[in-house]
Amino acid sequence: MPLKKVQLIIRDAGLASRRKAEDMILEGRVTLNGMIIDDLTLRADPEKDHIKVDGKLLREPDLAKSYFLFNKPRNVVSTLSDPEGRPCLGDVLKSLKKRLFTVGRLDFDAEGLMILTNDGQLAQKLSHPSQQMSRTYVVKVAGNPDDRVLGTIRKGMHIGEGERVGDVRVTVVRKQKTTTWIKIVLFEGKKNEIKRIFSKIRHPVRKIRRIGFGPFSLGTLEVGAWRPFTVAETAKLAELMKVPSRKTGIKSAQNEEKLTTKGSIF
Repeated sequence: MPLKKVQLIIRDAGLASRRKAEDMILEGRVTLNGMIIDDLTLRADPEKDHIKVDGKLLREPDLAKSYFLFNKPRNVVSTLSDPEGRPCLGDVLKSLKKRLFTVGRLDFDAEGLMILTNDGQLAQKLSHPSQQMSRTYVVKVAGNPDDRVLGTIRKGMHIGEGERVGDVRVTVVRKQKTTTWIKIVLFEGKKNEIKRIFSKIRHPVRKIRRIGFGPFSLGTLEVGAWRPFTVAETAKLAELMKVPSRKTGIKSAQNEEKLTTKGSIF
């Protein structure tokens, strides 16, 4: 196995992001073959060298990759712990008995697709803004925005705090008397982006559900349930890791356009 930077080995073991792993090294919390290290350029062999973080050895099981799809319920925090004592993913996922982290956080009051993994490279691929990975949602908003109003979203708009929405795809799925279900595909992942978009056009959000993330779809997975990747999803994963640009995100968004109101969208 080729040598890798120690911080990348820690990241790929699912212990922390690359940046956090670098902080751990600089804080003297990491040893390599018994020696405390503080050099971010050091490389090691994850199969042969002994790396400890806070005195705990990274073992072979830590490096085995795991991938799950999870349908996050509403009113659950998208982290493994919460200082405010609210329900969080750590509570929900205790039975998995695996050290995992989440890819693609959702607001406390939002629900839908999340990916759980200990594969830091996949997390980086899906989350980094440079990848422009598609995120597909169905959103229930107050009122019935017309096509002219939705056109302001498609053209790009300022959403406050000096931020502007770029590439966005918006489709009306179903109109009701006082609310509208809208499918929206984003590629940037700004904080509270969907709520800020619809607040700006004066049609505040009532409900958010994510149904797609890159090439992965929620399908009929029940709220609160999780499952390992299927063979087909593992193949998508392998293909995704080969693609250096936003092509996978765009392809996924085009596939999401085929979704209808049938199944588990509503």
